[in-house]
Amino acid sequence: MDLIEIISGRIILEFLGASVRFLYFNLSTLSNNDDFRTFSSFWSPSGSTQKKNDNSDRNHMIGVIFLGTFVFILIIFNT
Repeated sequence: MDLIEIISGRIILEFLGASVRFLYFNLSTLSNNDDFRTFSSFWSPSGSTQKKNDNSDRNHMIGVIFLGTFVFILIIFNT
């Protein structure tokens, strides 16, 4: 059961990180007139295995930061 929880937790964090990166990048493109990027380019980009691993680590890191910040804000405003 612990293995399933670890794998599903990592997937949820990576999905959350990819979602945050997707929203940040595409909202900033509205003001900069850059090209729109699809969600799949943040979730699983095409390219080398090293690029995919770096992207996965970046999604995980941003997901942890976002989730930690969200929980911290919930604790502050609910006390």
